[in-house]
Amino acid sequence: MSHLPEGLCVIVFLLILGESLRTRFRSGRYLSIAAIVALFLWSWPPSTALFAFTLERWYPLGHLPANNAEAMVVLSASVYPSDPSEPEVLPGDGTFLRCRYAAWLYHHGTQLPIVTSGGGDHKNQNIMADVMKRTLMDAGVPENMISTEGGSQSTYENALNTARMLRAKGIHRIVLVTEAYHLLRATRCFRKQGLEVFPTGCAARYLLFEGRWSQFFPTAQMLRYNEDNLHEWIGLAWYGLTGKI
Repeated sequence: MSHLPEGLCVIVFLLILGESLRTRFRSGRYLSIAAIVALFLWSWPPSTALFAFTLERWYPLGHLPANNAEAMVVLSASVYPSDPSEPEVLPGDGTFLRCRYAAWLYHHGTQLPIVTSGGGDHKNQNIMADVMKRTLMDAGVPENMISTEGGSQSTYENALNTARMLRAKGIHRIVLVTEAYHLLRATRCFRKQGLEVFPTGCAARYLLFEGRWSQFFPTAQMLRYNEDNLHEWIGLAWYGLTGKI
């Protein structure tokens, strides 16, 4: 069942509460105005780019990782389940971007064994690591260079399960591939497991804002990006409190 994202739920709640109080209390009017302003900023490309930059600024982009790594690890995001019109399970947007970037690295000098990490989808019908393996093979990575870790349901489990798998093979230095907004939390998780990590992010969202006049209008896509940003900062705080990073 579809649902409103968490950040948008808060804004809608403030708007409804403000409207319900507006006729009785002056504070209701202020709540309504605050909710409208928040909704504008939450869907405005400049503020979204700034929010993304707070997560994506930590590691440099657009460079090949160190040449003494022993393996590459690619993290999953989501998959599209099969349907009558598309019998094959397809990678979601984020998963596709991560796999394509890993394939590009492989073909441009980082020819390392690759581990795809990701468990079942929300219905637990499709293992994301398997979908990622097929995506990498479609991009020209040999099958015998790809291993899968299909038991993880979170970034912490990605790190825990993949590190255990790599240590069994004597591997301790990895290139970690994920989208730039996710890289900070993922890197800290893998380092917490004792691995030496070369963070390698792709698809930095703050770079999407180029200052064109059309980018000063709110869009629905920015709502999704800001939900991802908010999720990451909440995840970083929670993982820090629980000792996972």
